[in-house]
Amino acid sequence: ARLQIILQGALRAGKRVRHETALGRRPVSVSHAAVAKCQDILDDVAGRGVLVVGAGTMSQITVRLLRNLRVGDVYLSSRSSERADRLAELIGGTPLEFDAIEDHIDRVDIIVSSTSASNHVFDAGTIRNLQARRAHRPLLIIDLAVPRDVAPDAGQVPGVHLFNLDDLQSVATINQEERQASAPAAELIIAEELARIRHALEAREAAPAVEALVRRVEGLRDSELDRQLATIAPDDVRTRSAMRHLAETLTAKFLDGPVRTLRNSPDPALEASVLTQAFDSESDGLSDG
Repeated sequence: ARLQIILQGALRAGKRVRHETALGRRPVSVSHAAVAKCQDILDDVAGRGVLVVGAGTMSQITVRLLRNLRVGDVYLSSRSSERADRLAELIGGTPLEFDAIEDHIDRVDIIVSSTSASNHVFDAGTIRNLQARRAHRPLLIIDLAVPRDVAPDAGQVPGVHLFNLDDLQSVATINQEERQASAPAAELIIAEELARIRHALEAREAAPAVEALVRRVEGLRDSELDRQLATIAPDDVRTRSAMRHLAETLTAKFLDGPVRTLRNSPDPALEASVLTQAFDSESDGLSDG
């Protein structure tokens, strides 16, 4: 039970940090920034076709992140069929020779390119032709290559949204700064949840002592109430009911302070013993009177 209280508190703290600060909403890696751009521009990437050109590490990570968002078909392309097959083995998807891209482009909404080519793999004219086949639907191009795989002016083609490594790194840097700015708020949330965990654990430790004290006090109350009710006619229902209600209300009020003391005590069993003795002494005094 102690472990459950701690785990629930930790999960609650994590959920609050994600929802109440920027820590859970600001990707700080290039691959995560790329995926965030896909979501921002295409709204929902589920079912969207993805074309991966080249086998760069960041492109592999990006595609795996996109798969987590349930993208559609993934095509893996390279200048040679052997490389395309190897890329398909690495990432998983349908190998596609580079010359066949044009025939499949109408099924693609996202291009992730990361080759080792020394020149542009896609120039503006090529992208313009591809867009014509897609009826100029929005096309997101993530260029992770150095030097760039996609000519900068390709981003001017209608419907094309082009982001290169510099763009994504800039986003990641800004997000990192925002995350750092959110750290104090996150620390405050964690401190609050730690206090809640501590309070829950203390309450759990105090529970047996609290129950024992409550039973003892309620027993004394019921005993004294029965003694007083014996002096009242059985058919005087209204008076008898009022006395019961008064006794229960006073008991709850009297117990409020001691119960809070027990729950905050480092030794609730000892405190309960002292309090019980005190109530017993008061009870003896009342009985003697």
